[in-house]
Amino acid sequence: MMVEKGWFIPTLQFGGEDVFLVEDWDETPAGAYRAIFHFTPEDHRTLYVNSEEGRDLVSSIHRFDEMLVTRIESRRLGGRWSIEADTGEKGALRMEVDFEETPLLKAVNLAARHTPEVVARNPLYNKLLPRLAAPILGTDPGQKLMGVTETGRDTRFRLERVFKVLSARCSWEGRDLGPLVDCCFRHDMGAYSTISKAMVSYLHLFVA
Repeated sequence: MMVEKGWFIPTLQFGGEDVFLVEDWDETPAGAYRAIFHFTPEDHRTLYVNSEEGRDLVSSIHRFDEMLVTRIESRRLGGRWSIEADTGEKGALRMEVDFEETPLLKAVNLAARHTPEVVARNPLYNKLLPRLAAPILGTDPGQKLMGVTETGRDTRFRLERVFKVLSARCSWEGRDLGPLVDCCFRHDMGAYSTISKAMVSYLHLFVA
């Protein structure tokens, strides 16, 4: 069983064309690495990742049409997460995400952190936790925390902390991509799909 531990944003959609997934892993078998997935409405997928080892690991879990090993900077200060990436010919990508842990989320996070592993592996628990967090975050109650990816990898997320996204901004080579909106696209990621509302999480990813 392979384990990754770190920060994760499953879905950020800006305007009508650009959907992102952001990973900032503290601990993985490939070492710490950062990755940004970019999806178009046609489901063209580009991976930007800051190490070859990270590229090899994440591309064994999900499929991509293009991959680029490049510079990615990720900083969290208070409730703001700033991300910058060199996307090659497409230029500099910059994002800022403001998030908070509400009083209700503090209770959810406390329970999630102290859930015994034998319970956290239970399929029923993995169905109930997204339903518990959904009214607080505005996320989809049917969000999956375990299942098989589009490349056939058996995976499970263990959430330790989840945060509500208050606002986000993104520019690409100086061009504003538009407002943060509810995600309206569904990309094939096996058991997983994009979620309508943005959220920030700190978690473990288990991959068989």
